[in-house]
Amino acid sequence: MAEWMELDGVGLAYEKRPGAKSSATIVFVHGLGGSINSWWAQLAACEERGRPCVAYDQRGAGLSAKPPGPYSVEQWANDLVALLDALEVERPILVGHSVGCMVAEHACARLGERITGLMTIGGALRWRDAAAPVFEERVKLARAGRMEEIATTVAGTGLSEARRASDPVLLGLFRGLIASNDPQAYAECSAATAIGRMVDTDRVACPVLASCGEHDPVASPAFAEAIAAAVPKGRTAVVPGAAHWCHLEAPERVNAILLGFADELAT
Repeated sequence: MAEWMELDGVGLAYEKRPGAKSSATIVFVHGLGGSINSWWAQLAACEERGRPCVAYDQRGAGLSAKPPGPYSVEQWANDLVALLDALEVERPILVGHSVGCMVAEHACARLGERITGLMTIGGALRWRDAAAPVFEERVKLARAGRMEEIATTVAGTGLSEARRASDPVLLGLFRGLIASNDPQAYAECSAATAIGRMVDTDRVACPVLASCGEHDPVASPAFAEAIAAAVPKGRTAVVPGAAHWCHLEAPERVNAILLGFADELAT
């Protein structure tokens, strides 16, 4: 069950699961439209393996506070660092999805050797120029309260065509996840995501595993390769058959990659 913590005047919801004290805590940072619940399969896998883990709702999302904007990747990274400090999480492994990868990378660049490792899922150094009008339309639709339309669009990139056709239950739940976002907060999150980018990648001291779905139309394998090349200790992993939200579409494959990476970092 999610708990609540106020940091710098903003309430953040988080869920913390125990594990072996000797293991690095894995901290999950969701992307646009996500929440703690979008990491449910990963939290369960970590708990089963005895790895302590934390997932939280970023400001503007899920059960966390939704103060007036504007928001920014820098501000979200401040929240992440404050959460790590408040929970006394030392030497974490950060796992980000989409814009959450940028948030996690900012924290890595700032905290240096305090971070054990970083795994990005569907991340980008920066979004392609062609994405700008897409984000502008998201902001416009969200401010008009048209979250169902946004959910339909996001489902088209979030899950592969094959999975959408074969698994209507997952498709419906995924659409519900996106549509349930607070419209005005989602608009602010979209605007912040649009201008987000990774910074000071040369200062990311930890090993980085840049992963993505094989059929990710938002952040293709070339994006993962660019991240891996930009950091001192980077490599890539591709999730076969999956799209942008591969941790929902192919949780077993993503979990195997994540836990294998975590095991490597422990040696």
